[in-house]
Amino acid sequence: MSAPTVSTARNGLIGSSDLPALPPGVKVTTLENGLTIIVREDHNAPVVSVQAWSMTGSVHEGKWLGAGMSHVLEHMLFKGTTTRGAGRIDQEVQDAGGYMNAYTSFDRTVYYIDVPNTGAKVAVDILCDIMQHATLPAEEMEKEKQVILREMDMNQDDPGRRSSRRLFETAYTKSPYRYTVIGYPDIYNELKADDIREYYHQRYAPNNVFYVVVGDIKTEEVIAQIRESYAKAKAKAMPPLVLPEEPKQTASREVIEEAPIELGYVYFSWHIPELRHPDVPILDVLAVILGSGRSSHLYQQIREKAGLVNSVDAWTYSPGSTGLLGMSAVVDADKFNAAREAMLVEIEKLKDEPISAAEVNKAVKQFISATLSSRKTMSGQAQDLGGNWLSANDLNFSERYLAAVKQVTPADLQRVARQYLTSGNRTLYALLLRALRRNRRRWAKRSRNIRYKNLICRMDCDCWSRRTIACLSCNFARCLRAACWLRSLRKTE
Repeated sequence: MSAPTVSTARNGLIGSSDLPALPPGVKVTTLENGLTIIVREDHNAPVVSVQAWSMTGSVHEGKWLGAGMSHVLEHMLFKGTTTRGAGRIDQEVQDAGGYMNAYTSFDRTVYYIDVPNTGAKVAVDILCDIMQHATLPAEEMEKEKQVILREMDMNQDDPGRRSSRRLFETAYTKSPYRYTVIGYPDIYNELKADDIREYYHQRYAPNNVFYVVVGDIKTEEVIAQIRESYAKAKAKAMPPLVLPEEPKQTASREVIEEAPIELGYVYFSWHIPELRHPDVPILDVLAVILGSGRSSHLYQQIREKAGLVNSVDAWTYSPGSTGLLGMSAVVDADKFNAAREAMLVEIEKLKDEPISAAEVNKAVKQFISATLSSRKTMSGQAQDLGGNWLSANDLNFSERYLAAVKQVTPADLQRVARQYLTSGNRTLYALLLRALRRNRRRWAKRSRNIRYKNLICRMDCDCWSRRTIACLSCNFARCLRAACWLRSLRKTE
């Protein structure tokens, strides 16, 4: 079978003429009030994933940008509705044998329940209820306020999360992607209960929400149940939110900060186009070759051979606007300067030395395998469909993306490395041990006297990937341990 025909950059978008508009077995229904329902029957296992996607996230908070209102609602919606008390929702999900959770990102807030097929109707009913009739009681908001403030403290105390947040605040100057999803205490503390309720009723309108249901269900029954639940809901006026465009970066940025930490966290990033641009699949393959897995360039050269880092990787973050390609490393305090130099050498190699066809094919297979493995579960399939709909309004977008990945050549990789990985487009952020101040000064003095051949001096933890970067409410136990350790360290200073 011949490979799909992929559009070139002529139209500026990823596309494949050989792929249908809808994946097999998927039905899309839009109600009169604008609510969209996406259903896929899959009878391979007696399991169902029901997901409610609100097309609102931290970048949509308007005058409250930086308050983290979307994240507050993520905490609050399971606290009760007009017909269900705070504890009843948990009990109903447990009785159905299910699991519920939610997450907030820059551009979405997603609530999901995974259940056996016998609990599908209960899951649909609960999500339709919380998306329309959450009571958001003031006393519960006050309790959650303290939880969220502690979460903010943990994010500040954990050096991995703190440094990833600071990278975005440095790389982006105008885009709302520079503001952390969870919000900032000074702005968050100004929020009132009425502000959060107003945001809920405005942004959770049916014409700003869609449902994705995948699993052992009957399509028409699911659509009928959601239609009935939203029979009285009306579409609302949604004033367009024009997000500021990130201006082209014209000079390198460098921010090095110090903290009482044991290891250093080093990040390089470069701006890349938005997700649908035809260069983005090429940049994804480039990131795999550069820093994904033990056979990657960074791991082999910087960690295994040189022993300069404890961990190192490369990644892409591709939202609906300007994204980032980056390198990240965790280093011992005395190896920061050498690690920084060595990482930049690997970037220059990508520009000067063509990658072999065999290595490109391997990276393509790695990327495709990772993407396909994420769809093994009903929840993974629903996430894929929801992400496609939100990012491109195209439920087959991920297949078109993989078709584009399959077409990547060594020449493509060298071209995008030269085009995007430039000094003027580069941001460096590092969080280091305080004792490194003198070494940094020596490095600055030394770097002015070093002359490189074709080299211009130009770096997350495993969970900080393209898909999970905005999941700021996960891994509490790990962060809590880090926070406790840092607080005890400060007491002994």
